[in-house]
Amino acid sequence: MKHNVDMNIKVKETLDSIESIQEVKVSPFFKENVMHKIRHVPEDIQDATWSWFTPKLQLTTLVCVVVLNVMAFNSLKKSDYNENVNSFAESYGLTTSSESIILN
Repeated sequence: MKHNVDMNIKVKETLDSIESIQEVKVSPFFKENVMHKIRHVPEDIQDATWSWFTPKLQLTTLVCVVVLNVMAFNSLKKSDYNENVNSFAESYGLTTSSESIILN
């Protein structure tokens, strides 16, 4: 019971502390000032942002993606779909046996 009383006191103290919070005063033009600074970033910073993704790197990335897609497509063509499905079904016991069981 002592624990419950202590908890109630802590909750009351926490709720009472809300009253001591003061209102924050912000300039009415704060948002406009920040947006202005974002839109008018110096050119050297803007250039440095995308300088790492040069056309040479873009071309290399494109070639890698195309090569990977061609390899995956060729791998897909080589594998037999029905064989893979049958293998999956056998692994998880999803096949039905064609043998008939005669109980005497």
